Amino acid sequence: MIWMLEQIVGPVLASLLTIMMLSYIIGDNAFFRLACFIFVGVASGYAGAMAWHHVLWPGLGEPFVQNGVSTLTDPELVVTVVIPLVLIGLMLFKLSAATSPYGTLPLALMVGIGAGVLVGGAITGTLIPQSMAAMTTLDPRVVAPQTGETGLERVINVIILLAGTLSTLMYFRFTATRSASGETRRTRLMGIVAGVGGFFIALTFGVMYAGAVAAAVIVLAERVQFLAEVVVNILGRLTGVG
Repeated sequence: MIWMLEQIVGPVLASLLTIMMLSYIIGDNAFFRLACFIFVGVASGYAGAMAWHHVLWPGLGEPFVQNGVSTLTDPELVVTVVIPLVLIGLMLFKLSAATSPYGTLPLALMVGIGAGVLVGGAITGTLIPQSMAAMTTLDPRVVAPQTGETGLERVINVIILLAGTLSTLMYFRFTATRSASGETRRTRLMGIVAGVGGFFIALTFGVMYAGAVAAAVIVLAERVQFLAEVVVNILGRLTGVG
């Protein structure tokens, strides 16, 4: 009996939440907002539980409990446990406008470290690899064996890639000049090249949007199929068919 309830209640709740989310089609309503609140609440609770069990307690709470007062005298534990606890305590001052200035130090450290990691990751993980990949795609010896492109086809693809890369860079006004009045101007040739770059940018955004729409349609179709399967399953159980 319990097994049957589990087999019915779970899909029914999932179906109700799906319908509540899909109700946004007719406009913003209380059911859609309730489903969003449930999703955000569950996601926040899960993230908080994971942070506590896998980050905060193993890294800060457990070492302090195990070592007791010696935590304050051990240089390694002071760096890895005490200082982070102090910074976390200072962050709590941000909850009040009167004490907010005392929480500036940990916030500045967090933003600075985050910015450093992001910039470093963008350079080493995106900018340099993308630049190397763009240069590699211009070499027929590397690309031709992988794609089978030869002769005129490869030349056309290289020209399109090169034109798209250079015109897109020029679109961001690297070749523009500023007049005495402060107005940004380009030469006629650079204006044409920048227009081509704008076309490539629009084309890229169009492809990305088409991919997002296609993914949304796939998810919608999967949800509709799920709802149909739940209805058929429940009707089958009620009527004793299947």
